Amino acid sequence: MGTDLRSVPHPSLWRNMQARMCLAILGGWLCAIYTHASIAGDTSDNARQSLDRMARAAQTLNYDGTFVYRNGSTMQSMRIIHRSGDEGERERLVALSGAAREVLRDRERVTCILPDRQSVVVAKSRPRNFPHSKLFESNAGFARFYTLSVHGGERIAGRHTSLVAVDPHDRFRYGYRIWMDRDTGLLLRSELINERGEIVEQLVYTNIDLPARIPDELLEPAISGAGYTWYRDEEDEPGAAATTNAEPNWYPGWLPDGFELRERTHDLVDHLVFSDGLASVSVFIERLDTTSKPLDGLDSMGALNAYGSMVGEFQITVVGEVPAATVERVGASITRR
Repeated sequence: MGTDLRSVPHPSLWRNMQARMCLAILGGWLCAIYTHASIAGDTSDNARQSLDRMARAAQTLNYDGTFVYRNGSTMQSMRIIHRSGDEGERERLVALSGAAREVLRDRERVTCILPDRQSVVVAKSRPRNFPHSKLFESNAGFARFYTLSVHGGERIAGRHTSLVAVDPHDRFRYGYRIWMDRDTGLLLRSELINERGEIVEQLVYTNIDLPARIPDELLEPAISGAGYTWYRDEEDEPGAAATTNAEPNWYPGWLPDGFELRERTHDLVDHLVFSDGLASVSVFIERLDTTSKPLDGLDSMGALNAYGSMVGEFQITVVGEVPAATVERVGASITRR
């Protein structure tokens, strides 16, 4: 289906995508099979309240759980340890099967340790824009483009759940199924569903504990990263990529309804982020690197789709957890102002 995403031309773009995928795993933008036993009388307001509760639970509770994560055809077992306290949130994600990997997050940075690539990717920590994040608390605008409803859940990891369904109004966004613990509001299972009704990512907890205290040693990496190549997001370095309010030189002529420019950074790569408040699309513009094979056409990694094209001496790459048709149409519409 085109060039492998790992061959995108500029190293900073691939590192940005690596960091984004690490964050996506932390967020649990995921899927599984669900039932439709509706709870009569529940409205989208009730669904938003449930999502708000889930966001607060994910940020304020201590928990230590194991879950099965599937991304496309890849399946892994993982453990997540989360602590909340006066110093802010700290989180550690450990792969229990497949390649030995760890992701660490605190209020300042996200660190992805990738032994199979002998590398460590460090990115600036930002408020999580995933289903169990502040997104649902602070921005209900996405409800204009999705139908929200509450349904009967099932027992997951020994706990009773409620299910919130988030269905898009058009084919340019994914749908979501989110199961949360009735007692605590914690996310226990989730689905990401494409425009054909297929599950493209899924997560199901098999066990979860809520200890009163989580010791520091459980949040320290078992893999030191010594001798690995370290890649740091340019935004973490002084004088590097800067956020700007200036009008971008490049802009898409088409975006799905509700998608607006939310962020722009500019250095060697011009990076634009568009979002409807739930889904997001990143646009990268950079000068062609003749030493690397550019991304030309569509490619995908599970739920993450990318579209690359060349305009003159520039490479344009559009990446997002949205359907392939969305990134392709956005990418094909980008012109220089």
